[in-house]
Amino acid sequence: MKQFVKLISKNSLLLWWLTIFNHLTLMIYIYYRIPLDFSTDFSLQMVLLLIIALIVFSYICNIVTFRYSELKLWLLLMMFLISWQSIFNQGVASTLLHFFDILHPLNSFLLVYSSLSIIFLGEKIGEELLSVSFVLTLITISSYLLSPSIFLFLSLFASFFLNLVPLILLILYHKELKSKLKYQRRNLWILALILPLSYFFLYINTTGSGVMNLVWYLEILGILAFVHFKTIVSSLQKKVSELKLSYIKAFSHLFLLVIFLLVGIFIIFRLDLNTSFLVLNIMLLLFGICSEELIRLFRSAEMLDARDYVKVLFLKRNRMVKSLLANEDTEQQFSEFLHNEILQNVMAIKNFNQYSSNQAFGEQINLVTEELVQRIRERMDYYQPMVETDEQLDIQYQGLINRIVKRYHAENEVVTQFPDHFRLLSPYDKIAYRLVEELATNAVKYASGGTISLKIDVNNDAIFIISENDCLQTEKSLGYGLKNMSNKISVLGGQMQIFENNKRFRVEISLPIDKELCYENFVN
Repeated sequence: MKQFVKLISKNSLLLWWLTIFNHLTLMIYIYYRIPLDFSTDFSLQMVLLLIIALIVFSYICNIVTFRYSELKLWLLLMMFLISWQSIFNQGVASTLLHFFDILHPLNSFLLVYSSLSIIFLGEKIGEELLSVSFVLTLITISSYLLSPSIFLFLSLFASFFLNLVPLILLILYHKELKSKLKYQRRNLWILALILPLSYFFLYINTTGSGVMNLVWYLEILGILAFVHFKTIVSSLQKKVSELKLSYIKAFSHLFLLVIFLLVGIFIIFRLDLNTSFLVLNIMLLLFGICSEELIRLFRSAEMLDARDYVKVLFLKRNRMVKSLLANEDTEQQFSEFLHNEILQNVMAIKNFNQYSSNQAFGEQINLVTEELVQRIRERMDYYQPMVETDEQLDIQYQGLINRIVKRYHAENEVVTQFPDHFRLLSPYDKIAYRLVEELATNAVKYASGGTISLKIDVNNDAIFIISENDCLQTEKSLGYGLKNMSNKISVLGGQMQIFENNKRFRVEISLPIDKELCYENFVN
């Protein structure tokens, strides 16, 4: 099932087709089945605004990519189903009738699940609780085909339970949540308070039940705006800042002209609300179709050069320069490794080969070859990337340290200390991984003996790494590895301090966690 969901999620064209089909179906249904005019009550106008907002953001959601592709599919499905539920329930006299709607439990689950996924940036916290919620939702939906009374009971219970999921998460997983960023815990608290309170006012409080349906639309729109739309829009703002200013101005002028043209047409030709809604949706539908064709065009293999040209045409120069220089440091290190470690040994083997008939030279060739193989293996191990798995971070980091000790045949004991429920948001899990690698390598190579200690802590939205080992003497200057690491930490807004006292060498690193960088890595 998971593989099937991933397969659909990664097919961007299929998601565009589903979005266009849903939009077209909504437009036709509303035009022929919902009576629209300027005397329409305020509740129906709110429904139309909610639907238009969901349609617009469903197209925008197709443009962005999430670090976990399945989330995009669930977000689109939620926007589709909430649109249909709001249409079907726009005429109900009381919100209690929502419990008779088969879409209600599914939408409640998708809203809670997607909200928590965005708040935690895709981290699997409370996975067991969400699995129970998903099973309960499936059972509730299945009961719709069996008995209306059973479905009503399960719908009441499932809705109540789903609204309490964030609060239950705060209680059961409070230890794991201590390592989260402050804004993540704040957003989770807001969601945990809003959902139960809104449930009470919408379904338990029967006073003024005629306007409670309007409050339900406002609640849905508020949660979507606070969690979902805010994340997508902030991601778009980062991408817009990378575009050339002239193209941003041109796009803004075009957008304003189209809006003024539509408003002018509505006023001059005195179009009724039904026709105006149809024209507006046709424009959005044309945008979706054109975008789908552009995606299809630029995904083809023969358009590779055209894609590169478009990047050069639209992106700012500093973005292109950063892209060109991104791997410069790695390439330089690898070039030095090839020259200093590989080339010299290969030349030695070539020279010794001239005297291969001599047994002494043959033995020397074997020694040089073994050293060459060892150097290559060490470098391959050094460049081994951190693999994204469900394995806990402390286990991955401990495995890295064990490989370093084995690589250098060190006799030192490395004592590690990780925080309970150790978790880091991406990309800081990889950043800390490389810092630990550099610190452990430096300690194992240059420690004079004794015990090497390595401690990692996460507190107040910052990562703290402390390495300590015995040393023979104070170095007058930092080595290449520590100096390069210090520069990287400085760029990331952190600090690295080095102390030497009583032949004890100590490195302290403090690295603040930037939530914007985490968001940028989560949604693109």
